[in-house]
Amino acid sequence: MSESESSAQPTADAAPRALTAPASLAEVRAGIDLIDSELVRLLAQRQGLVRAAAAFKSDDRAVRAPDRVAQVVASVRERALGAGLEPAVAEAVWRAMIGAFIEFELTTHAQLASTGNGDTGDPHTRNVHTRNVDAGDLDTGDEGGS
Repeated sequence: MSESESSAQPTADAAPRALTAPASLAEVRAGIDLIDSELVRLLAQRQGLVRAAAAFKSDDRAVRAPDRVAQVVASVRERALGAGLEPAVAEAVWRAMIGAFIEFELTTHAQLASTGNGDTGDPHTRNVHTRNVDAGDLDTGDEGGS
């Protein structure tokens, strides 16, 4: 990757780029569709980390992790303020996302427990406990529901 390509990549701490004012509802919807595509890609990455986290959890309480959920929600509300997002909207979205991922992780955790070897049959989760994970990935991947 060239220097110009790497410098063009957004980072988690990057300021939101200015958007040009849409000239029509069609442009608004096209912009939302682009954002939704990126969100789906990021949620798929998060799901992979949630699946990996299930192998490290001892029971359903560890999966539900109410203290971690509270910590994540508080952090998201704070980050929302800095990003110009209404904190109540951020909280509602994260609580819904966390709830969905907790259900996913409970199912995954039950599958892991039933096989006794940490293998859910998914090639992406085999031997997850031996895989090296970048510490930066854990910060975003272990946010409630993981």
